[in-house]
Amino acid sequence: MTEKSDLEKLRNEIATVTFEILDLCKKRIELARKIAAVKLRMNLPIEDSKVERSLKQRVLDFCQKNSMHNDFCIDLFDLLIDESKRVQEEVMKSRFRGNLSKMED
Repeated sequence: MTEKSDLEKLRNEIATVTFEILDLCKKRIELARKIAAVKLRMNLPIEDSKVERSLKQRVLDFCQKNSMHNDFCIDLFDLLIDESKRVQEEVMKSRFRGNLSKMED
């Protein structure tokens, strides 16, 4: 194989992994929607700092064990948490609006 074909193969692999990551993000978002529905039924707030801290520590431990840069891991974790909260807020607002419209009927 030539260097050029090696590079192309590696780029294709990185593209494949990128879409695998996006697929996992989609799954995570779907789980966040389900969590929001449960929190609504249980009358719980969106944020749970204890759960977030615990998961963040597990992420940091994983990153250290796998020689990954801490800043990258924290940035990614924060991005995932922020999106989960955004999705949960969206679900809760839409359910709240739905309940209001039922009350107006």
